[in-house]
Amino acid sequence: MIDLHTHHYRCGHATGTLRDYVTEALDKGVTVLGLSDHTPMFAADEDHALPPVAMPKSEFPSYIAEALALKEEFQNSIEILVSTEADFFRGEMDAYTRELGKYPLDYVIGSVHMFEGRDIFDVTRWESLPQDQVPAVKDRYFRTVAECARSGLFHVIGHIDALKGNFPSLADVPAPAAADEMLLAIRDSGAVMEINTSGNTKQCGGWYPEFDLLERAHHFGVPITFASDAHVPERVCDQYPEVVTVLEEIGFTSWTVFRRGTARQCPFS
Repeated sequence: MIDLHTHHYRCGHATGTLRDYVTEALDKGVTVLGLSDHTPMFAADEDHALPPVAMPKSEFPSYIAEALALKEEFQNSIEILVSTEADFFRGEMDAYTRELGKYPLDYVIGSVHMFEGRDIFDVTRWESLPQDQVPAVKDRYFRTVAECARSGLFHVIGHIDALKGNFPSLADVPAPAAADEMLLAIRDSGAVMEINTSGNTKQCGGWYPEFDLLERAHHFGVPITFASDAHVPERVCDQYPEVVTVLEEIGFTSWTVFRRGTARQCPFS
């Protein structure tokens, strides 16, 4: 069992300490755990630009130090990977590249949370949008995720269709051309796509990505990894067995994990 996407109290919208996530993983028999809380807003002038979203810049060194200490403490019991989840902001990634390059990270997750000026989970963003414009919005979102992959900063691309999180009917809106562009961008960038089970914490339920995208990803040879995106310790490896069953039916056989940026394969069994 692996889980490469977890959070903790420093980000401002999760609970539990890093140690809580490690002990939960140990109790569940997890063999590889990624500690990957949200990066600070490195491109902003303020130390703590968005308190409910990400930790202050001044907290990041202590976050990394604590994660590295836990990695050493538990090295004989579980493999702990030290990581972070960074937002993708078009034209503003130099600060992230500079700051993250200072630390011995195993991998970096890249996610699109802010899209066209609004949080993707903002339930009000759909209230005034005409129905006939919804497909174009989904198309542009997928192309933005493709940009995220092409940036070259990220090893894992996070929750690739999370725009549907609080707008479940978006899953039924076709966007095959943009979807294929996104999946090919992930594959060709050398990154991997996460299978993220945190959809169950939003209105859409289920996983990111939706089943059609899982099948398309397998068709294009996109490598994958597992992500609970846990914001409470109890969700570590949430629905892991169910995900493996579905992926094996599609034809996937292994996860990709990283050590200091180098990919390696972990067979499901």
